[in-house]
Amino acid sequence: MSDPAPILKVRGLVTRFGTQTIHDGIDLDVRRGEVLGLVGGSGTGKSVMLRSIIGLKKPEGGRIEILGRTLSELDERGRREIEARWGVLFQNGALFSALTVAQNVRVPFLEHTDLSAKLVGDLIRVKIDMVGLPAEAGAKYPSELSGGMRKRAALARALALDPDILFLDEPTAGLDPISAAAFDLLIRDLQITLGLTVVIVTHDLDTLVTITDRIAVLVDKRIIVGTLAELLEHPHPWIREYFHGPRGRAARHET
Repeated sequence: MSDPAPILKVRGLVTRFGTQTIHDGIDLDVRRGEVLGLVGGSGTGKSVMLRSIIGLKKPEGGRIEILGRTLSELDERGRREIEARWGVLFQNGALFSALTVAQNVRVPFLEHTDLSAKLVGDLIRVKIDMVGLPAEAGAKYPSELSGGMRKRAALARALALDPDILFLDEPTAGLDPISAAAFDLLIRDLQITLGLTVVIVTHDLDTLVTITDRIAVLVDKRIIVGTLAELLEHPHPWIREYFHGPRGRAARHET
């Protein structure tokens, strides 16, 4: 039996800033139900690629297909429909500082649904509880929360509409090791429970080792994809330095 069609398909992606080419003909398939880590050195365009996939940056070439639909071919209505089927956790959470946690989680409902206020309120409470926040966190503003709680609040907003695919941009950046490990386990638990497909932009080796099924490495303006075991055997110098260096060995509990 052949594998089902990928939930996300990137073909020939080219992105540039001025005369500088960041990605030069990238192909990537993300399988439904997997956790894919996206890594690379500084300047390789990890976040740029994520922004291109979700339409925040128009690529100079290539095609991006999500859930069987090519983004560049969608009209405004089609675009809104597809956006409602993914959730995004941006770097640092990107919560609206003037809104409470509950109001932040309400935003996707206001943008994409016409559900009753009572039902939305009930759903907001479910989402807040789902990410491990206490009920009283809903009335707090982002400035009143710890870094780990802000990440969870942003995750609750990303999960508001029960997305098929979840994009996370450096979700554990800035967290202490205990909070980062707890967030990793939360992502894996939610992925299993909800049947999510998750794409994680990260430099955190612990995250890669703990929860990813495959890893996509941006090198030389291209991409190399494999399991951790496969990448440990890859000859590319940057990949070897990244995964076999002291931090990589520590993440795998090697000496």
